[in-house]
Amino acid sequence: MVFSDYFINSTKNKIGILKHGCEHNPSGEVKTCDSAELADFIKRLNINGLIIIGIYDEAHLKLYREAALKAGLNPLLLRVVDYRWGDEAIAQNTVMLERNFVADKAQEIDITLPLSRREVIRGAVKVGKDRVDKPVYISDYCGYLYRECTVCQDTCPYNAITVDKKSGVKIDYEKCTACGLCVASCPESALQFPSAPQRSIFDLSTLKGNKTISCYKDKGNSIKLPCIAMLSLEDLLALRSSGEVYLRCVGCELEKNLEKLKQDVRTVNSVIGGIKFEIRKNTEESVEPAPFTIRLDSVEKRSDLSKKFTENKLKDILSYDVKVDDSCTLCEACAKWCPVSALKIENIDGQEALTFDPEPCIGCNICINVCPVSSKDGSGKAIKVNRGKSEKKVLAKDYLVKCRVCGAPVGSRRSLNHIKKVMKKQGMEVDDEWLELCPKHRSEYAAKKLLGPNSQFKPRGSVKDD
Repeated sequence: MVFSDYFINSTKNKIGILKHGCEHNPSGEVKTCDSAELADFIKRLNINGLIIIGIYDEAHLKLYREAALKAGLNPLLLRVVDYRWGDEAIAQNTVMLERNFVADKAQEIDITLPLSRREVIRGAVKVGKDRVDKPVYISDYCGYLYRECTVCQDTCPYNAITVDKKSGVKIDYEKCTACGLCVASCPESALQFPSAPQRSIFDLSTLKGNKTISCYKDKGNSIKLPCIAMLSLEDLLALRSSGEVYLRCVGCELEKNLEKLKQDVRTVNSVIGGIKFEIRKNTEESVEPAPFTIRLDSVEKRSDLSKKFTENKLKDILSYDVKVDDSCTLCEACAKWCPVSALKIENIDGQEALTFDPEPCIGCNICINVCPVSSKDGSGKAIKVNRGKSEKKVLAKDYLVKCRVCGAPVGSRRSLNHIKKVMKKQGMEVDDEWLELCPKHRSEYAAKKLLGPNSQFKPRGSVKDD
């Protein structure tokens, strides 16, 4: 028995292919249903991941998983392809494994493995290193967004995610149901499933041909994900670029989380068509697909993707639009916190203006979180962010107040009025002359008022007289 007859190593991430045979699959070559014997085959190869071509049913999936665990292979780097699904399924699953480096970040747990007959005779006790296939937090992708971005926390319907403003995202795996909504929501792909990371979705999108995508509960021929709710609008466009897409949900308790995905499918279909969505055999048919292409060679996270589209109709559905209402005080908080400088404070014709550029916007909602002012109708904050066509524009503009002493810009009339209002609410005395001074001259003015008009004031750090 020559191992090269049963395994083909990928040139990228050392992916092995094992053709398993049994009474249900006469075409397989490694003919054993003993998990220990299968583990021996796997252990004798230096591989990172494994595709088993065998039977995709509950009994065989259990057998293959036990064999992988006994061989010391990360079970999240095991994918099973039914021998009747063909070469296309093998190619698709190979791509899903080749550049998966997130699987090793999954939480590791010790489990006692069932013993085969041979292991019982030997008196062996098998302890395996299992992995939890629930989202992991990749801090390098998040950067410093966690200081004010709460998109993942706001999206989770199970209160399993907490954003710690000092250390980043915390996931409570006891509460987490692996629904994938947080994964789909993060603009920077900082939350990813270990068995189906963002890079693998983009790699899959480079394979030409139609694709059927479902979850691991589906026993039919499809590319398996933890839950199809993990797919974002960006993911759908990437997958659709290489062929038509058929999304299938066999139905479970997570089915209620698919509303956002349904909406995104309709959005894509309204522009380019080519996506069919089936839930419990109720199908939403797609419109006639229109061809389009996209380069995915240097795309690592979702925020990279919008820069790859040149067609306006596709850029429009990926873009974000920002609006403010009349309650905006031009306090500058949103512009100061915007991580991509999509929001800026500029001087336009002698007035202070809040401007928006949709090109760099990633939809992190930090501007909403830091906005201190409620909207006029009380429905939220003064600033709103939504998907949709947008353009460079001035969101708010007001007269710029300058320091009465030195002429340095102090702020807009709106912002000063807001400060005055807040101070009055807190029972503080408000002096208009003090308010219309720059920070340096406010301090000088306050000191002279306290100590008398003849007092000498030297701001901290000033040079002493000789």
